[in-house]
Amino acid sequence: MAGPSGALAEAWPDGPDTMGREIAEGPDAVAATLVDVDASRTRITELLADARRIILLGTGASLAVSRIAAPIWRRASPGGVEVLVRQSTEAALGNLDGLQFNSTDAVVAISQSGSSPETLSAARLARRTGASVLALTADPDSALASSATLSVPLASGREAGAATKSAMASLAALLGVAGSLRCDEAEISELRDGLVGVIAAWGEASGPGRRLAGARHPWMLGFGAAEGIAAAASLLWHEKVVRSATAATPSEFRHGLIEAVRRDDVVVLFAMPGGDAAEARYLGRLRAELGALEVDLVELRSMAGDAGRAALELLLRIQQLARAAVLAAGTYRDEFAILRHVVKPADDLLA
Repeated sequence: MAGPSGALAEAWPDGPDTMGREIAEGPDAVAATLVDVDASRTRITELLADARRIILLGTGASLAVSRIAAPIWRRASPGGVEVLVRQSTEAALGNLDGLQFNSTDAVVAISQSGSSPETLSAARLARRTGASVLALTADPDSALASSATLSVPLASGREAGAATKSAMASLAALLGVAGSLRCDEAEISELRDGLVGVIAAWGEASGPGRRLAGARHPWMLGFGAAEGIAAAASLLWHEKVVRSATAATPSEFRHGLIEAVRRDDVVVLFAMPGGDAAEARYLGRLRAELGALEVDLVELRSMAGDAGRAALELLLRIQQLARAAVLAAGTYRDEFAILRHVVKPADDLLA
């Protein structure tokens, strides 16, 4: 790459870096995944019909997208079935979260590769207790798909680095299964076109990307589904920008974390549509406090009225912002230096 500013200036919406190409493939992955969800609609409905709890299960980026989807899923079925999010590893290592799988659970296990040892072990444990398992994976021949009650493919294919298009496809699948995204041809086409528009507006990420590249520390904040987006952003920051970032709710931030904030930090605030007046007042207080501290604030919000579309758009926009930051910082690389080399799969540690 030419240099920090040069790398960003020379980048196109879809490259030449692999991250750019894979982000640009996200809208097609979302559209194709929703087609697959629709094709399995009858079987999905049957699997979920008698569940007393729906448990979203994953690790890494899959866990982050589960945290985005869960609040939207709950709002889509008010007064209905309980929706929980569990970390695969906590479940696989003996219910460290204090929860147990029950025979009346429907478990939605998310893994791009379908071979995550933690998620596979937890899904198998759920099956042994009599729970139904819906696998969302890009590999229909994977161990996870084979061990599940039903498998729905993620149309994300292979990725060279951190989860971008697979995160988009996973979130689309979760929201499609929940009924928060309609899966008819016209709706899918409109959604895809909107996401393609976000890709085309790549230049809008360059200014905030440079600010974040020069930040001492980024803080990623959001309530509800936006908290999940903040978690996805923090993970992407560590994996691709190769710098630390902290994800929290605005409340968690104001009640302690704010003591660590400095003027050369940047706070990124994610906002979903539909927030009420109380939330607006709370976030207004946060803005005023950051202004008093002279801390830079970047706000990302979607104009989409639909929560599912807004979540996908915000997730895509933070991917664009991470790409702009890493190219501006000059820290870009395709593969991982530690994951896959030092961090070994936990197959031998789990039953």
